[in-house]
Amino acid sequence: MNEAEHINTVSGSVHGQVLQARTVTADTIVLHAPEHRVPVPRQLPPPAHTWVDRVDELERLDRLLTTAGPTRVVVTGLGGVGKTGLAVRWLDGHYERHPDGVLHVDLNGWSGHPPPATAQVLAGWLRALGVAADDLPGEVAELVALYRTVTSDKAVAMLVDNARSAEQVQALVPATARGTILVTSRNRLAELAIAGFRHLDLDCFPAATGAALLTGLLDEDRQPIGEELLHALATRCHGHPLVLTIAGAHLAAYPRRDPARLITRLTHLAEASTGALDPHELSVEGVLQMSYEDLDATTARLYRGLAEHPGVEFTAEPLAAGLDVPVAEVGRGLGRLVEANLVTETGDERYRLHDVLREHVQTLAGQDDQAKRLAVRRRMIEWYLRRAAAADKIINPFPRRFSPVYTGLDTGVFAAKAALEWAETERANLLAAQQVAADQGWTELVYQFGEVLWNPLRPNYTAGELVSSQFLGANAAADAGHILEVVCRTRQGFGETNLGHHEAAVAICTIAVERAAEVGDPWLHSGALSTRARAHLKADDPHAALPDLEHALEIAEGMSDARSIALRHRRLGETALHPKVADAPLALHHLRLAASMFTGIGDDIGHARTVLHLARALTLNGQAAEAVSELAAIEQAVRDYGSVGYLADLCTVLGEVHAALGDTAEAHRRYGQAIDYYTAAGPGADKSKATVIARRDALDSDQPTA
Repeated sequence: MNEAEHINTVSGSVHGQVLQARTVTADTIVLHAPEHRVPVPRQLPPPAHTWVDRVDELERLDRLLTTAGPTRVVVTGLGGVGKTGLAVRWLDGHYERHPDGVLHVDLNGWSGHPPPATAQVLAGWLRALGVAADDLPGEVAELVALYRTVTSDKAVAMLVDNARSAEQVQALVPATARGTILVTSRNRLAELAIAGFRHLDLDCFPAATGAALLTGLLDEDRQPIGEELLHALATRCHGHPLVLTIAGAHLAAYPRRDPARLITRLTHLAEASTGALDPHELSVEGVLQMSYEDLDATTARLYRGLAEHPGVEFTAEPLAAGLDVPVAEVGRGLGRLVEANLVTETGDERYRLHDVLREHVQTLAGQDDQAKRLAVRRRMIEWYLRRAAAADKIINPFPRRFSPVYTGLDTGVFAAKAALEWAETERANLLAAQQVAADQGWTELVYQFGEVLWNPLRPNYTAGELVSSQFLGANAAADAGHILEVVCRTRQGFGETNLGHHEAAVAICTIAVERAAEVGDPWLHSGALSTRARAHLKADDPHAALPDLEHALEIAEGMSDARSIALRHRRLGETALHPKVADAPLALHHLRLAASMFTGIGDDIGHARTVLHLARALTLNGQAAEAVSELAAIEQAVRDYGSVGYLADLCTVLGEVHAALGDTAEAHRRYGQAIDYYTAAGPGADKSKATVIARRDALDSDQPTA
């Protein structure tokens, strides 16, 4: 063959990407992939649609921006005074000073939500700044160091909302001298002065500014309100921006109503006060009370009912269940509350209360009949229990169940992946519901939550939450003398193993083994023995695991329970793969039996998880090519299931197998996918992610890893 000519011209019109190949032969095309460009992050929430004044505060921020060194400011003030609105408005006006991006995080200081972990915030910001997910370290200290390295020469801005303490902020301060960080808080966070932060205290509006804000909120076709009345109303609202916004919504909703009525209501409230409330609290209470009194009876009941919801964000369905009214009626009521600025939409048919409004709701609900309140709360908790049980049955339909909630359960509300997605979205509410049940002494609900939350929590690296849930469930079941104590103790031990608490896991599983023997339930006895064996195995003691597994298999075979037998064979195969045993033929024997049995009972995900171990056994036995075929056959089933944890495990094994075949490029790609999935799974997957990063790095350096 003659040497190929290099022709780099294309005749005619070309649409889309052009592929340039330097050399084309029968065997090889050398490609140049287009460069991947990361968009500059602009993460600020949208600005308020109505804006007035704050000229002095904006000018002060402008002056701080022009001083030498980084701009670091804590914006403080009352809840609802407009701290975030000011920060967003100012940063929006200075994008040109921050060409490398503007980042945002809400630390949920007074919302009732737990704050995001520092590692979670930094990982998200670093990805937004262009750091590949597989280059993120697993340890918080290393993340902080990388963050400071990446930001050291960048002109970036950060808005850190609703911080409760200086400690939350310190790790988020960028290293750059060209950067800006604004922090909003109800507290002064005086400790941040050491790091060069200045303070900007935000006060309520004077009467003229408050009147201008009210005017901006009113429709043009509304009956005009005199300047004197607007000033009087703004004065009675004490210039509180959130209160003024709600008052404006009230006036807009009732265009023919005399605003003097609202002023009179606030005046009477102030005169009746015993001095327990300061003027700002009086204005908040008065306007909220007036807005509440204008609600129809159905919507007012819905508003009070929000006090009984176990979490901060909510949808219509649990509220409808609690109030025992149709979902459509609750949906319409939530729409009316949004229009009145009493509820905020956070997503598609998801809502939340401002924390100032939550206090008002709790006060109102405190005046209701307490027995009726408890009944509403219990119905909401029971709705979450039933829906979680339906998700649980879809996620894994095979295990034996013990809770009465599964009787006559409608599982038609979910497809498989949708069930996992719903459980992840509602995770905070589900855990809060179990905790509320525990606080109320609803013992039977607590241990049922322990059972129904197992499958939703297990696949996606939520070991800490899993342990807490099973601990509550086990204690409640023990108090009630219910057999679920054994189930929850066993699963608590499983979670402790995932946390690396091996001694605690063995101790808890031993209690489960003893209790299972006492109650004489072979299914539970076999499961507890197997889980204790897993704890020994993860503690690097496979020889301690083997007696438990052999006993567990013997019990399962005595029951003729195909799934229990398959699970025991899978665990025996996994144990045979441990480096201290490394018996590939024995592992293949157990894993092929397990895979066949899972197929026989139609448990596709059980079969897929077994094949992951089978592929490792085949690779250890010199059959890596066959391992690739086995893994290819299950990949779609794992993807359809939707667990990022299982996808991460699949890609990890694919990386190991391709590395054994000498296909470094494919191994590198699969390890990269695994690292992305582990990153998405959150901090609970950090150890697994670190292991894969080490394996990928070993590929690059041609160094073997264990």
